[in-house]
Amino acid sequence: MRAPDTAPGRPELADLLGEERYRRLERLLLTRALTWAADVAPGCVHVAYEPAGAHPSLRALVGDGASVFPQTGDGASRRVLRAVKRVFGEGGGPVLVTWPELPHWHSAHADGALDDLRDGCDLSVGPVFDGGFYLLALARLVPSLFEPADGGWRSPEAMGRLLAAARDDGLEAGLLRAERGLRRPADVRAAVADPLLDPELRRLLESTR
Repeated sequence: MRAPDTAPGRPELADLLGEERYRRLERLLLTRALTWAADVAPGCVHVAYEPAGAHPSLRALVGDGASVFPQTGDGASRRVLRAVKRVFGEGGGPVLVTWPELPHWHSAHADGALDDLRDGCDLSVGPVFDGGFYLLALARLVPSLFEPADGGWRSPEAMGRLLAAARDDGLEAGLLRAERGLRRPADVRAAVADPLLDPELRRLLESTR
């Protein structure tokens, strides 16, 4: 993940919201993902971040309850692979990889993924509507799932590439329900149109209708 107080990872949202509100949104999304992760795996939360110099500000946001380390490698897929390999090496599996893009995280996200793995799936995937993932659950490390290095983990082709790689390796994949992330202006419009949007997030987004 890109640390919130660095160059925008979602430039269209940064343009829409302005720098200050965008950074507040990034911090809120990360905090919500971390809270969910701590409930799912207490004491076993890891945050892989970029760029490398972001550690001090990120540590202040994350707190002491998570392991924090920089992402390394060429290409998004390789960086994710190295982070996942490190987590498997430290504590074994399963490992749930999340991207802090959802406005809300629910226990059902983890329950569905872990149920898939308990039922014999090698992986379980939570797709984002317009491409990429919000969650990838792995029963074991399978490096071939992270090829090629420039796979484009937010692209519309990401799901097809991942499932094709799983099929080629004879792996069984479970599929979680698709969710809308907060990446683009259209996602903001959809969020503020939702009557169930929580007040904190609505205050950040509402004036962009």
